[in-house]
Amino acid sequence: MPLDERLLEKLQEIFGEKDVSTRTSELYVYSFDGGIHRRMPDAVVRPRNTVQVQKLVALANEHKIPLVPRGAGTGLVGGAVPIVGGIVVDMQGMKEIKEIRVDGMYAVVEPGVVCDKFNEALKPYGYFIPGPASSEVATLGGMVGHNSSGGFALKYGATRDYVLGLLVVLPNGEVIDVGTRTPVNSGGFQFEKFFCGSEGTLGIFTEIILKIVPKPKARAACVAFFDDLEKTGQCVANIIAQGLVPSQIEIMTGISIKAVNKAKGLGLPECAGMLLIEVDGHPGVV
Repeated sequence: MPLDERLLEKLQEIFGEKDVSTRTSELYVYSFDGGIHRRMPDAVVRPRNTVQVQKLVALANEHKIPLVPRGAGTGLVGGAVPIVGGIVVDMQGMKEIKEIRVDGMYAVVEPGVVCDKFNEALKPYGYFIPGPASSEVATLGGMVGHNSSGGFALKYGATRDYVLGLLVVLPNGEVIDVGTRTPVNSGGFQFEKFFCGSEGTLGIFTEIILKIVPKPKARAACVAFFDDLEKTGQCVANIIAQGLVPSQIEIMTGISIKAVNKAKGLGLPECAGMLLIEVDGHPGVV
């Protein structure tokens, strides 16, 4: 249901008029993500700092209004869709890279930073973080919220493996700072990992500390074709069993190959199974 005028005025006091929207055309844009779910929010707000988020949570609690934090909306599971209405909290306005510490192998960022732009900022230092297939538009906050992983997950892991610390506004409005700035920490509970994959249900991230890793200097790829799909899968198991961990590995079935050939005209050999493998590392061994 539409928000009443007094509540809208309070939202505008917190965020300013330009960062509060109830226009139908704009609400429609926030009614879906990359998946199949649809629902229009009652309003959209765009925070610029932690204090604004904290005030919003207090206001939402007072009026019993659901809040749905959102990054770029590239997720496929409906995590950014306001299924019961309420207010979508667009975190893309908080997009500052606050600190890059190569000597400490970490960076401090806001949740609206886009993954590829973050990696572009790390490039001069020779560091990176692995991202999902949607890294051109996916935000770091969304990646943490979904514990995203992409083609590099086999070797490099998922987003949770890179989260060192978080600044979080909890559902009760309290702000907590969890985690550390050290790449290796074995002391106490790792509450920062607890929030990874929570999809906004446990709080709203306003600052993220991420581990960064050296970018491999060389990459190489190969393709293998099989007359039996089971043999294709067994080949993957054999590669891993030998202690060889590719940066990416993917199986394509015969049906998938035919579909790609039909759609893209690539002329791939139509076999029972195809294995795509990428390795990375030092130029001398790749």
